[in-house]
Order: sequence, then C-alpha cells, then structure tokens
Amino acid sequence: MEERISFERFLFGDGKSIVINDIEFFIDRIFVLPKFQPHKLEKAVSLSVEYCQNPDFRRKFLEKSNECPVLIYQLFKRGIFEFENIEPFLHSRDTFILCCYFRKEINNFGNFVRSKQIPYDFDESLLGNSNDIDQLVEYGFINSSLEYCLKYDVIDDLPKFDNLNHEAKWSPFEWSLRPQYLNLLSFAGYFGSIKCFKQLLLKGFEINKKVMSMVVCGGCFDLFHLCRGSTQFSIDNVCRAAEFCQLSLLVFMKENGTDIIAKAKYEFNLFLMRLLFILLLGRVILVLLNI
Repeated sequence: MEERISFERFLFGDGKSIVINDIEFFIDRIFVLPKFQPHKLEKAVSLSVEYCQNPDFRRKFLEKSNECPVLIYQLFKRGIFEFENIEPFLHSRDTFILCCYFRKEINNFGNFVRSKQIPYDFDESLLGNSNDIDQLVEYGFINSSLEYCLKYDVIDDLPKFDNLNHEAKWSPFEWSLRPQYLNLLSFAGYFGSIKCFKQLLLKGFEINKKVMSMVVCGGCFDLFHLCRGSTQFSIDNVCRAAEFCQLSLLVFMKENGTDIIAKAKYEFNLFLMRLLFILLLGRVILVLLNI
C-alpha cells in the first residue's frame, strides 16, 4: 500500500536528511505554506523558529517581512525577533498590513499608517477603532461579520444574517491565498467549515464545479466526499489538489481510478507533473523541489 505523504514531509522531509543549499528558496516555501494551507500556520511558525537560529535565515526572513506579515508577527510574539529588528522594514509605502500588526509598538500609529498605501477594499474608518483592528489582525475578519462566521464555522451565528445572496468579501488581513470564487458556499468550503457548509445547502445553495474546486483547495475530506457524489474527478480537481499540496486528495483520486498523469499531461503543469511522479513512485524524496 502506498504511503500517505504529508505536505510537511514532502516539502521539508524528516528534518534531518535535508541539506539546504538555497536559503531564499527554502524561506519562500515556508512563507507559502500558510497561504496555501491556512490551518498550517503553526507548522510554518515552528519551522521558522527552528531555522531562524541561523543568522542568514534571520536576515532573509526580515527582508521578506512584508510577504507574510502574520508569520513575522508570530515570530515576534515568540521572541525570535525584536521590534528594533523589524522597524527598518516598516517604512515602505506598501507595508500597511505589516504596520497594523505592530500598531502597539509604533509611536503615533495613526499618523504613521496613514502615510501608507491603504488597500483599496479596506474601510479606513476602522483605523479609529482599535478593537476592530485587533480582530482583523487576530482573525482576518471582524468577529461580527458573515465572513468570520463562515471561516471559523460559527454555525450559531449564521441565522442572524438574513441576506445570503451575495459574495463573501475578502479581507486584506486574511493571509491565505484569495479563493477565485467567493460564493458563500465555496467560501465555507475553502476553510473547511463543515457545519456552515451543510446549513447553506439547506438554504438552497447548490454544489457546482467552482464550489468543488474551492473545497479541493481547502482539503477538507468530509466536504470533498459530500461534494463529489458519483462524479469523476476533473482536470481542475487534480490541478487544484496539486497546487495547494493536498496530497491525500491526490492519492485518493489515484486509488479511485483517476488517471492523474494523463490529466497532468493534458494540463501540462510542471509542478503537478513532478508531484504526481513522486506519488506514483510511492516514496518521499527528501530534497526540496527546484520549482
């Protein structure tokens, strides 16, 4: 029987036999991890803590602070970085989100942050409410919002939202990659919110190919089985599973008769091809992929 390969082992090996030849490439992979799989933010943090003992890693991490503010902030909270290490990287105009994470450390934060390039979809009135900013930084969304309810599967709060006939609004403080389809059902599926997903189905929402695509991106097995029914897996399903490193879904597709190599050839996705060949070999290669 083929071994179930976890994302961490596939990308980082067992932590002992990997030789890191390209520090910047390795850091890029760590920064990407929580963006593709939000629930693995803590894994990215623990890897960062381990490797930031190396001065070269620390320097490169700081240089990339603006690429994943939540990761830098978590390292700051754990004492890996001091604010004086981070402060020099806050002066660029495009560091609005990063600055908000360090609002309590920045002198005269209100004036400082208004000199930044504010995301076009951000409500500037929120800057006057420290509680709202705290919630955005901590959760990605305001606690009273429908998006918060759907992301964290707060089923008890769902009935208070009367109008469900609109798309979810993405937050600039959400660190994961933005789903391509923001129908409420797909939004809940992307974050693996099983209870809200089922409740939306009862309210008349329908599963379609786009919703299935977002469920595959999220990697929730329960929702994946709920959505797939008796349909064959599409090229998009295979490519999304590979893109978001949902290896268990790829293995499941292969074991259930999907010719994933043929689909990969049709799509001609280089990363997908490399990943699938490793799966078919049935073993883990303990080196970083040069992609």
